[in-house]
Amino acid sequence: MARAGARWPIEEELLVAQRIQRSLVQLPRVELDGWEIASDYHPAREIGGDFFDAFPTVGPDAAGQLCVVIADVSGKGISAALLMAFLRPLVRAAMDHTGDPVEALERTNRILVDERRTGMFVTMLCGVIDPAAGTVRIASAGHEPPLLVPGDGSAVREVPGGGPLIGLFGRLDLREEIVSLGPGDALVLYTDGLTDAAKANRERFGEERLRAVLEAHRGAAAEALVGAVVETITRFQGDAPAADDLALLVIRRVP
Repeated sequence: MARAGARWPIEEELLVAQRIQRSLVQLPRVELDGWEIASDYHPAREIGGDFFDAFPTVGPDAAGQLCVVIADVSGKGISAALLMAFLRPLVRAAMDHTGDPVEALERTNRILVDERRTGMFVTMLCGVIDPAAGTVRIASAGHEPPLLVPGDGSAVREVPGGGPLIGLFGRLDLREEIVSLGPGDALVLYTDGLTDAAKANRERFGEERLRAVLEAHRGAAAEALVGAVVETITRFQGDAPAADDLALLVIRRVP
């Protein structure tokens, strides 16, 4: 019989898994002259299936560019975390081989369709920041559309584009969207756990509230913008349990 206060082995394993996953979704320090990148992550359970990443692209035409990825594995908990751990290096390798966000998602999809045995699917957005051109090339496989927060005071707007979820069909047939960011503009990438956050009475946070927070903190640094969004959602939820994992990534061009 276990001693009082002793953890069962599965609890110890969950703590180890939690530490490993937190290290995987902890955004590395990104140095990109003239740009800011900030993030936050809150799993609904001990471990979850959302993730984001940022890493330099490779190749002769990619010097100084940075790839950003955000994704949401269907479901929560251990199964979602295992698939996340499989996908993260997969999309990195795909970007290293192609340098192209559309082709990287196509390659990731093909492998997942061939290997998947779980019935789980993934939404994923892949973008390449070109700091010299002031652009972000984006491909999205069923992911939440990013929100552009212009620094000139014009309305927050959704970036168009999208396609099927990863793991659903053999081909995605995605198209690339190019977003131009002027000085002071911010691009907000997030998973649906953010807008699906709910009070105890099941009232959702929703996109309108998200846009209102972004409008209210227009011009803030990327880290401050992330903090404002997370604080507002936390206050909105109160004591209600998290509905889903929450991941948030903000890219901002410094004025």
